Amino acid sequence: MVKLLIVDDVEDYLRSLRNALRGMFEVVTAQSIEEAKEKTDESIALALVDIRLSEEDTSNRDGLIFLEWIKLNFADVPVIIMSAYREFDMAVDALNLGAAYFLRKPINLRELKALLKTYAEERSLAPQTAQWQEQLSGERQDR
Repeated sequence: MVKLLIVDDVEDYLRSLRNALRGMFEVVTAQSIEEAKEKTDESIALALVDIRLSEEDTSNRDGLIFLEWIKLNFADVPVIIMSAYREFDMAVDALNLGAAYFLRKPINLRELKALLKTYAEERSLAPQTAQWQEQLSGERQDR
């Protein structure tokens, strides 16, 4: 089963997403950037990350800091950024930093499941596609 990391500071929101996605994914959750880093390893295939990991601090951008970190350390992991705030600049920043997608809260579960399924399928096909490309390259060189 594909392993999904969800990072959000609101425990009830994490629980709700974990319950909704449990059958499709092995869900790992974190409530802070530090906890997210501790739980991220090669087994994480996808990440769903809130931009603000502190609701009290309107300048908080920990989700973007984590996005930068994961892209440096696990570049192949698609990261979907989510936010309840309508700040266009943050969405642009997230995409420029390598986010695969940006979602506004409240999340439409049907849309989220379809999106995650697409990225999970792409992740699982990537090794096979690389192998095929290598084989084709070798066949061309043999000609």
